[in-house]
Amino acid sequence: MEYLEFGCRVLLGGVFAVSAGSKVYSRTAFTDFTAATARLTGARVARARQLAVATVAAEFAVVVALIVSALVPWGFAAGIGLLAVFSAAIVRSLRRGQRAPCRCFGASNSPLGPQHVARNAALAAFGVLGLATGLSDTAAALDLGPACIVAFAALIGVALVARLDDLIGLFRTTATS
Repeated sequence: MEYLEFGCRVLLGGVFAVSAGSKVYSRTAFTDFTAATARLTGARVARARQLAVATVAAEFAVVVALIVSALVPWGFAAGIGLLAVFSAAIVRSLRRGQRAPCRCFGASNSPLGPQHVARNAALAAFGVLGLATGLSDTAAALDLGPACIVAFAALIGVALVARLDDLIGLFRTTATS
């Protein structure tokens, strides 16, 4: 069970690290994310900037909490909560007919859609799984070999999640004229 929890930690921590990092790697990236936050929430620019900063800070906090052993349950709980908030914002935006890109993972121009809510629900399920498996009192040390395999598999999951819009675009059929 400890490998399952470890895999969930790497997956969620990796997804939140890539998400936060893609928003702050340049001034332009953060400006684009702030503009997307304004469109998504309907907030004015100053308020959207505060929300963008809070979002990035919360994402980095989840990453740190999933790294520090004593904070892991809090990291899973915060990650699940953050994903729920993101999903609620996406659903609200979709109900208003707004399908602007959210810049969840940087420069994606893919419009918001149900796939983003499904992605967040799947990630939240991994958070719940990690939280549930981590509640056992047995804290055994992980063997390096299996831990590396689990981490590698989880990092493949991070890459798939981060590039989900591109993967969907590859397999989406387009109408020909």
